[in-house]
Amino acid sequence: MNVLLVVPWDQEFGGVASVVGNLARCLSRHHVVFLYPGGPNRLRQKRTTWGFSGYDINLRALFIRDRPIRSVVAFLVFFLLTMYQLERVIRSQGIQIVNIHYPLEAFVYFGVLRWFLPIRLVVSVHGADLFPDGPPRRGRYSWSLRFLLFSSDAVVAPSQAFLKDCLLEFPRAAKKALFIHNGIDIQELAQAGEATETAEGRRYLLCIAANNQLKALDVLLRAFARISETHRVVRLLLVGDGPLRRQHEELARSLSLQDRVEFLGWRSRAEVSRLLRDCEIFVLPSRSEPFGVVVAEALACQKAVVASAVGGIPEIVENGRTGVLVEPDHPAALARELLTLLEDGSLRKSLGHAGYQRVVECFSRETMSARYESLYSALASGSRAV
Repeated sequence: MNVLLVVPWDQEFGGVASVVGNLARCLSRHHVVFLYPGGPNRLRQKRTTWGFSGYDINLRALFIRDRPIRSVVAFLVFFLLTMYQLERVIRSQGIQIVNIHYPLEAFVYFGVLRWFLPIRLVVSVHGADLFPDGPPRRGRYSWSLRFLLFSSDAVVAPSQAFLKDCLLEFPRAAKKALFIHNGIDIQELAQAGEATETAEGRRYLLCIAANNQLKALDVLLRAFARISETHRVVRLLLVGDGPLRRQHEELARSLSLQDRVEFLGWRSRAEVSRLLRDCEIFVLPSRSEPFGVVVAEALACQKAVVASAVGGIPEIVENGRTGVLVEPDHPAALARELLTLLEDGSLRKSLGHAGYQRVVECFSRETMSARYESLYSALASGSRAV
């Protein structure tokens, strides 16, 4: 099959980038091409960060709230030229399946092309694309996004929990909606075994998350303040960036944690793998989580995981067997479970081992890609998605 993967960003870090990169690598027996928005008005060929053949082009949204008249005029002026160039890519590459990951309003062109070209359109939703503030949104969606979902042949969610949230907002998509759990590259992380000392000999807890309201790093900082009273040699490393980073840094200072917490920003895949390998415990205190790719990655490193029992996380972590689940927005409960694991090395080891087996069985990139490949084949042959 010939597949076009449409993604908002050409980058290495981030859950969506990781999922799509792993998917593309497992579809190696097929012809896979990437397309990204942005860049020039005319189509430009490029080599993607993940090493695939790709294109970028300026895809304009129909309506931008901050500049409504200008955006509508620009969309109309460039619409036919953009459509012609996208059609040329699809025809020249013999594309049969277009799979949009993380739909933007600017991807509406593919909804239009679906009605004029012999292609099948798959829209994979990931979280903030539909629920920027977490579900339920219960608000109005743009015409462009609704048209894109309406035109699709299949809508894919990363977990059963998130699929349920999506169908509450878009009940008409029920007949073509399904979930496919995200998958990770276990081999990439396979050498990350039991906890080891870092070069500095430090013990640390690790969290990989954007600095935003949904990831609840404020809860983690308050929980860590409780831990630091009795475990002063343990540090907290935070990988990620975002709009609340400065606020979280100020909170750490107000809790007298400035010398115990490190805000590392975004790091490369290699650095993230090393940090996962050497951490004592991985923690994710999210208030909302469509799936939780980093949880699966931590389990693949045989790490004990403490995470909130929200969204898709309980589909990855079986409480007490493959990790520990806690109530969200509860610093005391989070601190209590972290303290238990810090003081019980054998429990950490047993949870990490069981978690690793769970990931191998259910959340490998091969498992995910096989389900996507089956979906693509069914649609290409004229069958329904579900």
